[in-house]
Amino acid sequence: MSQTNSQAGLLCIGLDVSNPTLAYDVDPGLTTFATPQNAVGLLCAVEETMTLNQTVKAGDEIVLYLGTGNGLLDVGLLSNVSIQTKLSGTDVGPRVALNSPVLNLSLLSGNAIGEVRYTVPGDANQVQIQVGGLLSLLVNLRVYDVRLDFAKPTVTGGLNQTICSGTATTLTATPVAGTTLAWYGSLSSTTALATGNTYTTPNLTANTTYYIGVTRAGGCEGNNRVPVVINVSNPVAPAISSSGTAVCSSGITQQTTLSLINPIPGTTYNWYSVSSGGTILATGNSYSPTVPLGTTSFYVEAVIGSCISPTRAQVDVISNPVPAVATALTQSVTIQSGQNATLSATTSEAGVTLNWYDVPTGGTAIATNTSTFTTPILTATKTYYVETQSATGGCVSASRTAITVNVVSTPAGGCLLANSQQTSLNGLCLLCGSTNPDNSVDGDINTASTFNSACWFSKWMDSTNITV
Repeated sequence: MSQTNSQAGLLCIGLDVSNPTLAYDVDPGLTTFATPQNAVGLLCAVEETMTLNQTVKAGDEIVLYLGTGNGLLDVGLLSNVSIQTKLSGTDVGPRVALNSPVLNLSLLSGNAIGEVRYTVPGDANQVQIQVGGLLSLLVNLRVYDVRLDFAKPTVTGGLNQTICSGTATTLTATPVAGTTLAWYGSLSSTTALATGNTYTTPNLTANTTYYIGVTRAGGCEGNNRVPVVINVSNPVAPAISSSGTAVCSSGITQQTTLSLINPIPGTTYNWYSVSSGGTILATGNSYSPTVPLGTTSFYVEAVIGSCISPTRAQVDVISNPVPAVATALTQSVTIQSGQNATLSATTSEAGVTLNWYDVPTGGTAIATNTSTFTTPILTATKTYYVETQSATGGCVSASRTAITVNVVSTPAGGCLLANSQQTSLNGLCLLCGSTNPDNSVDGDINTASTFNSACWFSKWMDSTNITV
């Protein structure tokens, strides 16, 4: 690139261009500059015309880096600066003030330097910067650099693309006529990864940006490279909550609800019954299957776009049966106030334990894993409850079996008669039972308790206590 400069106007003093060649020294740090200086006068202007090393085409851009040296760039003052493109001295298009909306102005370096982009309207090999005119408002202008930026290619798939982790992709760009492309791994790299209209990436596992350099002639690359961002999608199998994985079933099947821990927005979750392949059972952050008794496994995969997690997360649902209610062996209890009683119950199911409560539902067990329970000393009638619990899954019976201890305040028949009784059942017995058991301790010889036993190897026991 070369330059010439000139001045125009009447009674103009101090028109000059200081360090004119620094306007195109391609200083990457934008620290050197030429300074066109205008003056107070009539139609005073100073011009610097720079001749490019090649002919640019319509659609290419000339990029100017300008400042005033006074800190914040006053954009309004740019009305006193204009740009004119030429082809070997002949104007190409109209002269344009640098505050014109047809230009693209960006402020850089703390707003002290402005980047002005001018799209060339036709073939040109010169650009002229003029400072001044009817009103010479801007005394000093700094021209840090004048560069070329060639028309950008069209990138197939856009400048922001997504691929699956561990895969490669082929990037394709269509250049503007008369330009060639090179692909780079960074903005400043001097060694191209590839030249031409395509570039195949290696297998990627992290987001990566590639850059396209555009050259029109003479191996001279344009001012800015075009970034192409490759987003790597890496869906991972989700974490699954333990809630709903232990089920107590009152029948042969039971419904439960499974859910994910911290599902990721934008990710789709598919539920399966197998670790690979198979048919999708449900899609979403939760799933409510109906499972049989025993262990049933489910699997969840994560999907982002066309990318699928390499593995599926497994969750096992264990369904245990609800045990049958306990059978009370202590059928009826009557005690004197100030006494206690021993209660007993049983279950026919293996591995099932008995827990005792003093409330029909909820509450805290007063005895656990025992078939008998001895009450504290009682002074009033009280009902106790026994519940069955399975050894696995902690499933409990649907209801608790009640056993009432009747407390009498005075001996019913005097000090020489039995005053309390307790009935219980042992062995295998059909239609065994007692009728009016308290009549045996009521002190009245005209009333009686009745005990029935209908099978062999059975024994009905009535325990009475006499207080003397």
